Amino acid sequence: MRVSFSPALWHKFFFVSALLFISTTAFCQLMSISLDQRIDNATVIFEGKVTSKTSFWNQSHTRIYTSNVVDVYKVFKGSLVSAQVEIITDGGIVGKNMQIVTNTLQLDVGNVGIFTAIPGDPKLSQRPSLLQLKTYAGIQGFIRYNLRDHSASDPFTKYKSITNDVYPAITGRTKSRTITIKEADYKIN
Repeated sequence: MRVSFSPALWHKFFFVSALLFISTTAFCQLMSISLDQRIDNATVIFEGKVTSKTSFWNQSHTRIYTSNVVDVYKVFKGSLVSAQVEIITDGGIVGKNMQIVTNTLQLDVGNVGIFTAIPGDPKLSQRPSLLQLKTYAGIQGFIRYNLRDHSASDPFTKYKSITNDVYPAITGRTKSRTITIKEADYKIN
């Protein structure tokens, strides 16, 4: 038995396939934002370590966010009066409910790196005593350290050396002095 499809059916199949391909690739691509642009647009740039995280529902119970508490070690731009800040990220797990938001920053306790940040939505703050921020440029607003080899990376760039590549790129652009808030519990060579 031979099955044949009409030309109209083939056209519909290819049209729907093309539409699905275009829509999935259009919404899944991440556009690179240069480090210079992130530095220029961030209100505060700091080095820190994630010490705790708690996920929660928004007030309308439609989205899950995660509150990440970050110990601040160095400030490269802006001013911070506290040695801890709260970074809000999209997605998380609350009870048996999980929301995963693709191409967004996901942090884990123990993550260390540079945050390029801007003020967050105060309605989302879970820790009113802490300054609430979000990363500028989402996932690209965090340069993650690899403390084993003293390198760092963001979604588009691998930095061979934290001290020779990352620090000079930031301080060269901000023309600011780095302020140490507290000593880090790790060493960077």
